[in-house]
Amino acid sequence: MSSLSLGEISKKIDATLIGDEDLLVKGIRESKSCKKEYICFVKDKKFLSSLSRSSGAVILEESLAHKIDFDTNLLIHSNPYLAYANLTEVFVKKYDDHNEGIESKIGQNVNVGKHSSIGKNCIISDNVTIKDNVSIYPGTHIGPNVVIHSGSVLGSDGFGFVPTDNGWQKIFHLGGLVIEDNCEIGANCTIDRGALGNTVLHQNVKLDNAVHLAHNVTIGENTAIAAQTAIAGSVSVGKNCRISGHVGITDHLEIGDDVTLLAKSLVTTSILKPGTYSSFYPTQEHKKALKLFAKIKNEK
Repeated sequence: MSSLSLGEISKKIDATLIGDEDLLVKGIRESKSCKKEYICFVKDKKFLSSLSRSSGAVILEESLAHKIDFDTNLLIHSNPYLAYANLTEVFVKKYDDHNEGIESKIGQNVNVGKHSSIGKNCIISDNVTIKDNVSIYPGTHIGPNVVIHSGSVLGSDGFGFVPTDNGWQKIFHLGGLVIEDNCEIGANCTIDRGALGNTVLHQNVKLDNAVHLAHNVTIGENTAIAAQTAIAGSVSVGKNCRISGHVGITDHLEIGDDVTLLAKSLVTTSILKPGTYSSFYPTQEHKKALKLFAKIKNEK
């Protein structure tokens, strides 16, 4: 399957097509960078402002259709997120076949430990060290002088499911993972590939053990992340950041340059101003903790 017409796609995802049913599309792309031969989707109105004006077609709710102020094809669906999930299943075989058809390229002075695996369509640059029991999924690109410690999994399918009346509909991830020069990945880290587009670690990023980066996360150069931190999907972290242990960052946020997050911080809004941030209370006697929480709750 090299391409499908919009008419065929509308039937497969049970959407109403407004536009050219004969237009052939190659796959799905992110809404910000979608081109004429691809489809994107708009989950809700906050994504309209960044929607590419050259999209081949857009999946969206009927209530948002009149807000599109440029000429494009529309696929109207009551649940665009579910329609997108169903569409990833249509194109996942093409994604897998593409990867399977390209042999990986391994550079000079690459050391691969015992029981480690490198999938198809990977690029492993010069002077990379891969310790034991590492799994590198297809479509992963690793720059020079990278060190990957034992047990890490790079480029795995991200966590994406849409609730339906019949259970969970899986979102197949069709992107890749890019790790640039001089990065170090600790033991037992998991880094998901992009759902659409890539997850990216820029130069000189350092991850401690047991760090999780979800799909389409971007980490800026010279940023270091300590153990047990988890960063949800589509988060952008800037340059020269310091993220301490057991930090949680919720999805679709932006962390600017030169930000330090102290241990156990929970980040639920974007942080654009450089500085040091925290959101934790030190351990104390339970009775004292309850009094503190009650005081905070009653403050006006």
